[in-house]
Parts: sequence; structure tokens; C-alpha cells
Amino acid sequence: MQCESCGMPMGKPEDFGGRNMENKYCLHCTDRDGNLKSYDEVVEGMAAFFSKINRVPTDVAKKRAIEHMSGFPAWRDKK
Repeated sequence: MQCESCGMPMGKPEDFGGRNMENKYCLHCTDRDGNLKSYDEVVEGMAAFFSKINRVPTDVAKKRAIEHMSGFPAWRDKK
């Protein structure tokens, strides 16, 4: 299964938001209770991740995060 917000593979309980294996979203895209974070919060988190692993400026990472997220069910209405 993969997160419907960011695409992260989820296989273990700790990968799922709220440690609930029925949740459609991963631990990075949800709050402590397993509720999906706001679009802006997820974009910022993903941009920070992209910036770190790809060693690109924050603005480039943010643009990539928005492009990446646009393909997932949680954000389809953000296009």
C-alpha cells in the first residue's frame, strides 16, 4: 500500500498515520491522531525532504513537491 498523499510505501503499522493500518495516509502526512495535515503542511514537509536528499534550493524543492503531490488522490482538487 502507498500513501494517497505522497506515495510513500506503507507496510508496517508505524508507517501509517496514527499507526492505523486502515489509514490511507502515512505518518509524515498526518498528525499524531492520524488525520491528514493541511496541503501547505504536507508541501512544506515534502519540500524539506526533497531539498535535503536532492541538495536543491527550497524553492526548487517546493515546486517539485507540488508537482509530485498533484498526482495523488488527496490533492487532485489542488490542480
